[in-house]
Amino acid sequence: MKRKNRFCIKGGIRMKTTEERVRDILKKREEYRMRKKKEGYSLVTCIMMVVAVIAGTNVVSPNVEHQDDDFQIAFNSLEEKELQTFQTKQELIKAMKKSDAYKEATRNSYRFGVKEALVYNTAADVAVAEDAMAVGESSAKTRSNDDYSETNTQVQGVDEADIVKTNGNYIYYLNRNVLRIFDNTGNKLTLRKEIDYNAVPKNNRYGYNSAREMFLTEDYLIVILNGTMTYEPAVAKKETYYDSRNSTKMIIYNLNNYEVVREVETEGRYLSSRKVDDDIYLITNKSIYYHSFNEDEILPLYKDTCVNDGAVAEIPVQSIKCFPSFVEDSECSYLIITAMSLDKINEKATVETYLGTGDQIYCSKDNLYVTKTKYTYRPYRTGIVSLIDEVFDTDIVEEEYEDKTETIVRKFAIYDGKVKYVAEGNVPGTLLNQFSMDEYQGYFRITTTKGDTWNDSSENNLYVLNDKLEVVGKLEGLAKGEKIYSTRFMGNKAYVVTYKTVDPLFVLDLSNPQNPTVLGELKIPGYSSYLHPLGEDYLIGFGEDSVEKTYRNYDGTTGVTAYSVGLKLAIFDVSDLNNPKELDSVRIGGRGSSSQLLHNHKSLLFKEDEGLFAFPVSLYEENAGYYEDGTPKYGNQEFEGFVVFDLSVENGIKLRGKIAGGNNQKYYYNDDPQRIIYIGDKLYSLFGDMIKVNQKDTMEEVDKITFESKNQEPLFYID
Repeated sequence: MKRKNRFCIKGGIRMKTTEERVRDILKKREEYRMRKKKEGYSLVTCIMMVVAVIAGTNVVSPNVEHQDDDFQIAFNSLEEKELQTFQTKQELIKAMKKSDAYKEATRNSYRFGVKEALVYNTAADVAVAEDAMAVGESSAKTRSNDDYSETNTQVQGVDEADIVKTNGNYIYYLNRNVLRIFDNTGNKLTLRKEIDYNAVPKNNRYGYNSAREMFLTEDYLIVILNGTMTYEPAVAKKETYYDSRNSTKMIIYNLNNYEVVREVETEGRYLSSRKVDDDIYLITNKSIYYHSFNEDEILPLYKDTCVNDGAVAEIPVQSIKCFPSFVEDSECSYLIITAMSLDKINEKATVETYLGTGDQIYCSKDNLYVTKTKYTYRPYRTGIVSLIDEVFDTDIVEEEYEDKTETIVRKFAIYDGKVKYVAEGNVPGTLLNQFSMDEYQGYFRITTTKGDTWNDSSENNLYVLNDKLEVVGKLEGLAKGEKIYSTRFMGNKAYVVTYKTVDPLFVLDLSNPQNPTVLGELKIPGYSSYLHPLGEDYLIGFGEDSVEKTYRNYDGTTGVTAYSVGLKLAIFDVSDLNNPKELDSVRIGGRGSSSQLLHNHKSLLFKEDEGLFAFPVSLYEENAGYYEDGTPKYGNQEFEGFVVFDLSVENGIKLRGKIAGGNNQKYYYNDDPQRIIYIGDKLYSLFGDMIKVNQKDTMEEVDKITFESKNQEPLFYID
């Protein structure tokens, strides 16, 4: 548990509020964190104290308090960007009506903002179903095995929520709205407890729930759910049964007894979340609809069990801020950032609310970035305008089309469960995912694709922005006609994969932020949708293998396309940055094979010191043949489970073994392999209705535990 202290200035020392001094302090913060981690501060301090007691001398511990004060001073010194605020609901509604989203909604007589269907499986109150086993005082904090896997994340030191977490002694698994806690302290894996979120909330016949992800700390388990919340005053005014609104909830459990110690809930759909040390940052989007454009429904709701006895309340209109670019948003929404510090479990959560919305997020230890794509569409001709053109021989809406789609980036400083909006910028094009973004030495780097691949107008770009999110460097026009399939930033280098029929891997030099350049390029069949560092000189790529095929267009011209023929795992040698090479590769399965790792990095288990590389797959047979026109055929499905590889620079890629699911009669939705983790010398493979335990070295199955898959009907049967 980290130590934090309230802001103070000791000994008359006053820290300058310049951005340079702030960056220096934040740099010291990072160096301190890394030093404390490497040296094992707690253990070293205890040993020093024991030695001092025995020797009868005094010992002075490192000044952690002063370090934390410096970090707090640095955060307080950051200037928050001034935004428009409101004093009344009428002012708020007036600002909303200036947005492009509102104008488009009223023009089309359609709902205002994102379609409500985007928010699904929600609930208000969580029903906890105690299992028959006694809980009592848990030993979750007394670890018998400190060697266990953690969630595969993008940024070291920034945790990401997932459906599986472990602390070595216990495995926490979210599946089909049920949290299952498995005890791993004995000789056999046992089910310790179940918490069922499937029950319909009391007094809310329209309530549903959807348990999404969770965080795990030494003291708490934090479960994130979609839900619904009800604001009683609005119900009374409208004289309706219940006014249920979509929400996102954090439920915090005490690991000693699994009792709920805290709940925080905000209106809106779950976008993402991050945990830095003991601070959690939860981001939601609350859509605003044209039919709810009235004072009774315009404000978003929140609930905090530390405030007003946990009653649902409206977020005060005076605390809502408006992003400068909100008026140009194609969607009208609130972006809500909920932040809290777990080592201040009884303090009110921070809830920052903005007029605006978010698509993707990137989070470093000091800053949170939320992006929003601003699309520009080709003008269209309505039926009435076309009729006028025909009758009067006019051309009313002829315009030259130009793709002006851009990505808006909003930056928030974060520390100690607090949030400050500090900058906004924009770059041309759209980004792929969170790995398209990175922060390094005060600069923000981002890769985007602009244009379309179908008409070969696309091009790929990299932009470098300063701490004010002003573009200071750029590299444009990469791989025209293709689009980005993956990006990985590693210090002052970036690796970018683009694809249309072959996979160019670009090596980019970012050592001069004002002048990023291409160092090298490698073209190979297929593409990598996920890149993972392997030391400093090597890179792991996972994606799909492909074959090219020519075809003839209707006008007699020929073109080239590509077909996937299986999954692909490769090691790239980038020690010579000007000449990257494929060191080794393997094809996994045939056409139709798939894996969660293609789109979800959290499904990967990689233990670099042992060369262990494992992930879930659904494999179809290889070499299924070709159709008459040369198109590869799909084969039959032959395996579903996990594949485990030995992966190293010295020995390449070798299959260690496979772990298959055990149900050969029925296939259920979401019953596919979910995650694979390790604890000590064993692998734990988590499926929809069981966990298999295998020896890590021999792959021998040593244990298996099955459990009931609740509220799930089979989709189809296999003869």
